[in-house]
Amino acid sequence: MKIGFIAENDLARLEADARFCADQGLNGLEFNHWGGFSELTVEYIEAARAVLDKYRIECSSLGLWGWNHTSTDEAERAAALAQFDRLVDFGGRLGAKVLITGGGNRPGAGLAANVDAFEQYIAPYLPRISAGGHKLALYAVHGNTFTDSPEAYTALWQRFPEVGIKCDPANLHHAGWDYIEFLWRHGGRITHMHIKEHLYHAGALIAQPAAGMGSIHWGQVFCFLHEHCYQGYLVIEPHGERWTRDDLRYRGVTLSTRYIEQFLT
Repeated sequence: MKIGFIAENDLARLEADARFCADQGLNGLEFNHWGGFSELTVEYIEAARAVLDKYRIECSSLGLWGWNHTSTDEAERAAALAQFDRLVDFGGRLGAKVLITGGGNRPGAGLAANVDAFEQYIAPYLPRISAGGHKLALYAVHGNTFTDSPEAYTALWQRFPEVGIKCDPANLHHAGWDYIEFLWRHGGRITHMHIKEHLYHAGALIAQPAAGMGSIHWGQVFCFLHEHCYQGYLVIEPHGERWTRDDLRYRGVTLSTRYIEQFLT
């Protein structure tokens, strides 16, 4: 397993992130984009790759969030698939290990219909993704994806076992999943891991600090990562109002790294 964290997209701040990543002996940076992905240029991607190469840092993953690739609205679907096409291209330029996006969503259509739509509109990209040396991971719970339950992933994997999940135990727990059971049963399907902490008190989420400072059972998570021989990235995600501030962001990455290293060999 390798350790990294989610980078800032601004090039100046990316330079600082890459320097910090190298100084801390971490392996890679993740890039995530929502609606603004459509405004990215080849020149920006090449500049980002130059920063990574300068500090000998990998691109752990490139994420395209929120676009509905299987929308029943033809114009919306076409726009989303155009960005999906750019995701594959840009992922190749960055040397991304994993491409992350949603599976598309047709609310109310049922799982079978959503998997059918995935097969029609997203599956044709799978050979190109594989040929480029990437893996595809679908995020869970939110962001225009039908993969909002364990049952949805099970239905998807019956037809497309090569598609993975971007697993974030904190998100799964917050959405009401039994994330330990999911890891126990489906840990072999994990393509990419986020390390994000949630701290609950009296049933409310009150902080999102460094790993080990909250309510997620990380020892049990890593039990099943090891049992399923996970060999991908562990990407620390600074999150929440306080732990994304400049005075706590790098501190949270460092503290999270120190905590999860106890579970690594």
